[in-house]
Amino acid sequence: APLLARHAMPDEWRCVLVIPHAEPGLSGRAEEAAFGELRPEPERAALIAQLVLTSLLPGLAEGDLAEFGAALTRVQRLVGESFASVQGGVFHPRAGDLVDALLRLGAAGAGQSSWGPAVYGIVGDEQAGGALARDVDTELAGGGQVEVVSFDNRGARVEAG
Repeated sequence: APLLARHAMPDEWRCVLVIPHAEPGLSGRAEEAAFGELRPEPERAALIAQLVLTSLLPGLAEGDLAEFGAALTRVQRLVGESFASVQGGVFHPRAGDLVDALLRLGAAGAGQSSWGPAVYGIVGDEQAGGALARDVDTELAGGGQVEVVSFDNRGARVEAG
């Protein structure tokens, strides 16, 4: 599909990455086979597109963390529902509770990275990121890694080798 919009993440927003000790999600041939089994549901795809165009992108463009976060979380759950039959649930078996914990502990939005088990939560600034990271790390009880990162707003770069 063509690129419809690109907007930088606000400089102050942070992402709290959580990588629990767990088997990684699908990749390689297993991922290819999974995609071969999945059938898109037009109604779900339409709802995802609507959320992206009417809430997620406007929230980002306006710097409205609450709107962006709520839309992001809803989109992540809808996408997860599309993959549930292959990954054993809306999220990777180790990721669902962590997404819920991120939201409960203060993330404006949260979701899973690819097939998991890595998850992320979006917060408004470095201080909120540090607090959320400490709280999630306590919940993990040594069962993974937590890191606060900023967003790379440069986009992908391809360089000739």
